[in-house]
Amino acid sequence: MNDLRYQEMKMKWVLITAVGVLLAVVCAFLPGAAQTAYGFTATSGTVIDGPVLVRSAPVNGAKITTLNPGAVVTVTDEVAGSDGYTWYQLQVTVSGVTQTGYTRSDFVRLDSAGTAEGNAVIANTDVGVNVRSGAGTSYQVVIKIYKGQRVTVSGEAAGEGLNWYNISFSLRGSNYAGWVCADYVTLDNGASGGGNGGGSQGETTPVPDDAYVAELQAAGFPASYCNSLLALHQKYPNWQFVPVQTGLDWNTVIAAESEVSKNLIQSSANDSRKSTDSKAYDWATNTWYGFDGAGWVSASPEYIAYCMDPRNFLNETYIFQFETLEYAPYQNAAGVRNILANTFMAGNYTDTDGAVRSYADTFVETGSGLSVSPYHLAARCKQEQGAKGTSPLISGNYSGYAGYYNYFNIRAYTTSSASATVNGLSYAKQQGWNSIYKSIAGGSAVVADNYVKKGQNTIYFEKFNVVYQNSLFSHQYMTNVQAAMSEGSNMAKAYADKNQAFVFRIPVYNNMPESPVTFADRGNPNNWLSSLTVDGCSLTPGFHGATTSYSLVVGSDVTSIRVGATPVAATSQVSGTGNYSLNYGNNTINVTCISQSGDSRTYTINVVRQQAPATGGTINIADGVTITSSYPVGERVTGVAPGTTAAGFLSGITGQNCTVKLLKADGTENTGNVGTGNRLAVYMNGQIAKEFEVVIYGDINGDGKISNIDVVMLQRHILGMTQQSGCYLEAANTSRDGGVSNKDVVIAQRHILGLMEISQ
Repeated sequence: MNDLRYQEMKMKWVLITAVGVLLAVVCAFLPGAAQTAYGFTATSGTVIDGPVLVRSAPVNGAKITTLNPGAVVTVTDEVAGSDGYTWYQLQVTVSGVTQTGYTRSDFVRLDSAGTAEGNAVIANTDVGVNVRSGAGTSYQVVIKIYKGQRVTVSGEAAGEGLNWYNISFSLRGSNYAGWVCADYVTLDNGASGGGNGGGSQGETTPVPDDAYVAELQAAGFPASYCNSLLALHQKYPNWQFVPVQTGLDWNTVIAAESEVSKNLIQSSANDSRKSTDSKAYDWATNTWYGFDGAGWVSASPEYIAYCMDPRNFLNETYIFQFETLEYAPYQNAAGVRNILANTFMAGNYTDTDGAVRSYADTFVETGSGLSVSPYHLAARCKQEQGAKGTSPLISGNYSGYAGYYNYFNIRAYTTSSASATVNGLSYAKQQGWNSIYKSIAGGSAVVADNYVKKGQNTIYFEKFNVVYQNSLFSHQYMTNVQAAMSEGSNMAKAYADKNQAFVFRIPVYNNMPESPVTFADRGNPNNWLSSLTVDGCSLTPGFHGATTSYSLVVGSDVTSIRVGATPVAATSQVSGTGNYSLNYGNNTINVTCISQSGDSRTYTINVVRQQAPATGGTINIADGVTITSSYPVGERVTGVAPGTTAAGFLSGITGQNCTVKLLKADGTENTGNVGTGNRLAVYMNGQIAKEFEVVIYGDINGDGKISNIDVVMLQRHILGMTQQSGCYLEAANTSRDGGVSNKDVVIAQRHILGLMEISQ
């Protein structure tokens, strides 16, 4: 367990009075600088692993030469590298010239005294470990030391449930003593420290579960991560889990990554994994648009959220998408061969220069030279090229680009002017990748420089850029939304022995859901209709799958209709079709389409069956005074067709002991066409005895015609801009259903277009 993981906010710092110690601590923590040794005694050493690179500076310096196991070197200094390792300064001779270089201390065994004195070495850490003044994290930090530092263990004690070693050592010309957590000390007999303070030296006792969970939370992992990490720790106690606090809001991240075409899924995948955004999908035809070729479509936000939630992958297979991508000594050709087993890269290849090389050795050589995991590079190539390796990007014989290779598919994407193959091979030609070896080495360098060394140092971070601040959400190596989990599982296959000190960098977001995001394949989501019909009738407006509300007006003689519907997707189910009996007035019919995924969409048809016109008859005005009308006469006179003349209207009305006239709204006699608002006046002895208002349905302005002017007046009334009343409001009710609505507008419009007649 790394004692850097403990919260130390309550720790009380005290002054370190020894001037030498104070200077050492200050030097140790200069930001961005390697710790320079003072007074280091030069000593000889032997390379014990490799081949190992000698660089011009620690960590990322240029390659000077390569040393094989057994090579004898002179160590002149030691520094702490930014990668968490101690680095030795060496004197090496290259082509007869002596140069100063650096290599990691864990590759070299010192042969004489100097700083090599001691009976143990610091191990199992990539970030260094604190030496404290007592056995516990509450004690002050004396200095920080790094992997490979030799120490002398002289005592042992328990503190805070952990085992601590009392150590002494020399560093940069000064002597130090203090206590360090035993988990980070490997004794020369090969045993590791550990335990809870009650065991003998070298005995390993597991950390109690509660204490380990507390450690995880203190390090910054939310509680929802801890049970899974605890289970992994119980099985693989050497694994280290490092929380990466992205500082990003979870919902903001998912929204950004859900931008159409940013994350793709195979077109053959379950439809519920695919985006239904209008830029990604056509609801009317149940068709997804292809990106980077027809075989890839945009992924759904729900599936993206599932793939991005780290808590879904904290198991011994998929966790390797979070493994740090820096090179480590345990990564070897055997592990690469495990990754490449049963693929075209499982064995050797004959290159364009005639040399026969091993794919596994090529990845190891390239990865170690770049300080990038060769396992990652091999898994990436496998992901890009597939098991059979049939892509024209690596055939070497594509027309116009013979002899060029692009094993990492770099810049191999489709544009309006060229195919993915042409773009990828054009880039390979520009880079001079005219051999398999050059293609693998060159592509690996792109991965290293553009991603790993920019902080995107896990497969997850290469796929989902939530750490490289200059290009958040856009500087992403692959578009396949499943790439991180797929390549992570490939990485897991590389390790025959998983009991190694792997480091996993696991992202944490702000405002994450309390529990891991779940996802289930539900099938096709399309719940649209491709057609909605009423036999012998036309719907208003004309049918479109996106529109769910329709109107239909039928005559009084239509007693029933038949409704039909067809879904867009054959996997959908439709209900609500068939025969319907109609009542006078409005009839509401609902047709529902249910998708394979269970989502429903309801289409509504409002069918208005017009009232049967009333018949005329004899109306009593007074004793012995009547009128006989061929028009329905109640409170108002109806049944008058638009365009009827006053003379024609009056010819249908006869009086007994009275006379009748047609008056305009202003009281003057109407000798033109009958219009809404006119009055049928009955005269007795020269005086008006009774009046009946005339209503022509659809004629709102009273000119006796039905025109666009009436439609505008209808719309203004519905919108509340002007208000109709009395007989004019009655004339606006073209559907005769007792109210004025958009249905009446539709009926008036259809009458004007000659598609129907308004029943009077």
